[in-house]
Amino acid sequence: GAFVFCDLMCGDNPDLTVQELAQFAERNRINDWLNPSQVIKTCEEVGFKDVKFINLTTDLRISFQLMLKKVTFVLEHGDSHPNSSRVLLMNYRDSICRRITQIERGVFKWGVIHARKPVFMELTVKTPVPFVKTNHLIIDVNKVSQKVEEGQEANVVVVDILKKMPKEQIDALPSTVELLITMSAGLDHIDLDACKAKGIIVKQSGRDAITNHVIQYTLCFITLGLRDAFNQLGVAFPSKGWNLNWNCEGKSLTSCTIGIVGLGLIAKGLIAEIRKLAPDTRIIYTVPKQRRDFDVESKLKLEYVAELTDLASQCDVLLPLCSLNKSTEHLIDKEILGCLKPEAGIINVSRGKVVDTDALTEALENKSIRYAILDCTYPEPLPADHPLWKKDNCFIFPHYATNTMDVREKLVTDIQPIIEDHYGLGHSDARQKAEEKILRYDLAVAHRLTAKYNMDMLVWNHISARHRSGCLITPGRKMWGSIVPEDMVFSSSNVTADIIHEAIYSARPDVKAVIHLHTPAATAVSCLEEGFQPITQDSAYFYGKVATYEWDGVSDDASEKPGIANAVKSVVGCNTLLMYNHGFACFGSSVKEAWVLAYYFERCCETQLRVMQCGGKLRRPKKMVMEKAAEASYLPEFAPGAQEWEALCGEISFD
Repeated sequence: GAFVFCDLMCGDNPDLTVQELAQFAERNRINDWLNPSQVIKTCEEVGFKDVKFINLTTDLRISFQLMLKKVTFVLEHGDSHPNSSRVLLMNYRDSICRRITQIERGVFKWGVIHARKPVFMELTVKTPVPFVKTNHLIIDVNKVSQKVEEGQEANVVVVDILKKMPKEQIDALPSTVELLITMSAGLDHIDLDACKAKGIIVKQSGRDAITNHVIQYTLCFITLGLRDAFNQLGVAFPSKGWNLNWNCEGKSLTSCTIGIVGLGLIAKGLIAEIRKLAPDTRIIYTVPKQRRDFDVESKLKLEYVAELTDLASQCDVLLPLCSLNKSTEHLIDKEILGCLKPEAGIINVSRGKVVDTDALTEALENKSIRYAILDCTYPEPLPADHPLWKKDNCFIFPHYATNTMDVREKLVTDIQPIIEDHYGLGHSDARQKAEEKILRYDLAVAHRLTAKYNMDMLVWNHISARHRSGCLITPGRKMWGSIVPEDMVFSSSNVTADIIHEAIYSARPDVKAVIHLHTPAATAVSCLEEGFQPITQDSAYFYGKVATYEWDGVSDDASEKPGIANAVKSVVGCNTLLMYNHGFACFGSSVKEAWVLAYYFERCCETQLRVMQCGGKLRRPKKMVMEKAAEASYLPEFAPGAQEWEALCGEISFD
């Protein structure tokens, strides 16, 4: 959505004569040039928004002045040059002088125009709650108050579960459409192959809310089904012969085997919730072999069963939680239902067509399975005279898993963030606030931990995290042991902090957090000629990842930024900058990674100093060993902060 160009523009000094401007334009072969205000107006007239002029004229003048200084030096001290070269240099000097004079007179300006192109969104259906947008770069083409220029087509199309989007409909969409948002969990109403062929990305709004609601809903059904609770609704009590021993044939979650078909978001979320209630429940699942997930099996204590028939024969509850596509139509057919135990049941909250309705009707009729709980059917709705309505062991619900106002609202409020993420239009206010809250908390924890582990230096040093177009950073003038999330600022009172952190961020776009400290051991190592030496297992994090920077005095001059940035760039993938005779900085993809790295770096430096102090002969690890250890240290389970951060946060309280 961004439009950027750099160009020469007409000056807007009111004292300039028309003749002076015309003469400049003629000599420089310029036609119809505009001043910055006119350029901005022109961009806005053709539909661009947030049009800004970034004036670089002063920077250009400085460049000319530096060139003039160099040329003058050569003319004054370069006697060995041929006369022809001197003439060229003198002409060049005169030309530069004219340019400087023209800049000072305001004859021309040089700068960058930055504009944003609006995104046009078409709501093809009525939303369950009103769509309220807060981003002026998103234009609803259905609103009369925001008329679209003739020929402007939608970039985003929004549909719901009832809006069928077969290949014909997809092919008929304008070529400008590149994002299709559906207010649903399912995608079976959209021809995904046609979207892919046309380069259209499909996204689902309300995904998290839908997932959570289906998980909660299904968990209720599992428990009620196992306990035969639905059949107890018609039991009259108290009545003759009734007592608390009534009907003890039900099963608990703990004693049953649950069989799940699929391992998507809903399946994994449901398993996680079951584990909270009944950690020892046996849960088995099946997916195609190429989609088997060993990590999830280990984390959630799952058993993989390759064949669906084997899974059905072992479970007390069969849960198809797969998406509907050609390969899953009637997946639960007569053969699979025939494998279920007579006391087993089936719960379908996915799609009606995943289960063969005729085969299910026959199984319930023959009592070959105990019950069926259906939140969806095929066809949907079932005809009024369908035999399933009359089965006392079949409980049909009106596709009700997500029917709450919470879900309806999220289906709509998620639309704007999806568009913003896709087009890079910035996050909505709510999301920005949520992200900022998390960053402030992590930063405050990092400051408190630094003080707790005696790594702080009164009110000095600094920690930051990228946010929006800048970074949240240490406020300064406050003891780190008392810092709270609200203390973080967007610009430090310490100019050194801004210079060091901005330099590192400019050098490494992937870095999200930086911590700069003057800890005793690391500062001592920064004073050694040989610098940091990775000689222990803990130092594997830093093997080949430490850059160095020569101390240039107190970092209070912005001109030092390029030097710091170049030092960081000099070591590919570095995570630490050792600043000689000064201190160090660690950086990473998150606050937790940066802080944990800083902790281990100080620890490694302390070990190095102790080894040197003992005077014994140093035994260095083999290069091959350190390379393997360095590689292993960034595996997901060993990465800095992956295991430690949650426990560290537990040590800090802001009450």
